[in-house]
Amino acid sequence: MKKVFNIRLLAEFLTILGLINLFLIYFATSNVSSSTLQNKLETLPLKRPVNLFNLEESIDTIFNKVQKVGAKPITEVKKTKLNKNENLSSALKRINFKKFEIGKIINSISNLHNGKKILSSLPVGMIIHYSKPSNLTGGAVKINFDKTKDIFVWQDINNNYKSQIYLRPTRLQNTLIKSVIENNLYIAAQNSGIPENTILEMISLLGFSVDFQREIRKGDSFEILFTKKIDVLSNDIINTNPITYVSINLSGNILNFFKFKDEFGSTQYYDENGKSSKRTIMKTPINGARLSSRYGNRKHPILGYTKMHRGLDFAAPTGTPVFAAGDGIVEKVGWNGSYGKYIRIRHTGIYKTAYAHLSRFHKNTKVGKRISQGKTIGYVGSTGRSTGPHLHYEVIKNNSQVNPMRIKLPAGKNISKSNILNYQNHVKKILNQKISLERSNRKKKLAINHYKNSKELIIN
Repeated sequence: MKKVFNIRLLAEFLTILGLINLFLIYFATSNVSSSTLQNKLETLPLKRPVNLFNLEESIDTIFNKVQKVGAKPITEVKKTKLNKNENLSSALKRINFKKFEIGKIINSISNLHNGKKILSSLPVGMIIHYSKPSNLTGGAVKINFDKTKDIFVWQDINNNYKSQIYLRPTRLQNTLIKSVIENNLYIAAQNSGIPENTILEMISLLGFSVDFQREIRKGDSFEILFTKKIDVLSNDIINTNPITYVSINLSGNILNFFKFKDEFGSTQYYDENGKSSKRTIMKTPINGARLSSRYGNRKHPILGYTKMHRGLDFAAPTGTPVFAAGDGIVEKVGWNGSYGKYIRIRHTGIYKTAYAHLSRFHKNTKVGKRISQGKTIGYVGSTGRSTGPHLHYEVIKNNSQVNPMRIKLPAGKNISKSNILNYQNHVKKILNQKISLERSNRKKKLAINHYKNSKELIIN
């Protein structure tokens, strides 16, 4: 009995061992197959996941869009502007779209990403291109709701309205402009075709080093290098990048400034020697103005007697932008007696600046808010005790008004010695780019002159 029991036990043990081996072989084979398959999958190109917020490029006309998407054909395309106090629904009603069609169009746009938000914030003056539906043709609408985006709405063959947001194609264009100053820097820049935001940026940059009222003479000149962002479909400038380089010639005294990102990643402007363009406070926080009253004793134009004038007055048209003279915290915004509408900014423990007789304040100028140097804080006016539109500007040092033209202000941080070589190479690249654009501009002028001369010869 003992022998029989041992043989049976051994048989059971061998059976279990065999099963274990089978399992081990199976899993090993499975892992090898899985590993091989995984390796094969890793070598195959993976399909890029679809990003629902990547936009297709826009097309110039509704006709082209309707043909591309296979929508119901359209006939005549007209255009209108979004009027003040109108929304898209009321604008479509005004141009005789039927009520049920308007509902379908609005619902179609509402279902887009941020569609409801877009509909609630359409800009006044926005162009609406449209084609009204009929028994044989479909309806379509195109709105340029943003500088860089369009919405197309079209009617498919089942008479359902569909819509989609498209990205307007853009290109970057490096631009070099040179100009001679006849009256003031602002007007010369405007006449040269420089966009408004770039003009204000240039004035803010030069305002640390240039007294716009006393140092600029007729015949002085400037040149500026910047990049335009241009709408390919309309050829309009929709934006500009920060200035790359600016130079001004003041009766032979040339100031050059170059954009450079320092070792901390901060973009600033420096001269060719690496010295910062910045000062603690700008001498003149306004451009296109005439210095109408200096610091010191004067006969007050309203009170009629001699009184100490503790600031500078700059005569300028009502609405002329006024800039923050330096980085700081807004300390006061509001009415201040004879000063009228008044702003005061605290820059350091020592310096403050004040701006009086304003017509209005910029919407972002609020007490306690940090403000950046050169940002618009308000607009010239004639509020308070004033005989006409002008800015009264004060610099306050240790709580006493001082003459802004005479104080010596510390400069910003210069390029470090360890980074000066990088900066010098950067400056060379910018100057080479400038030379290349000068050559290109000369060729364009020659081509235009050649064309004009040829045309005159043909006509004659």
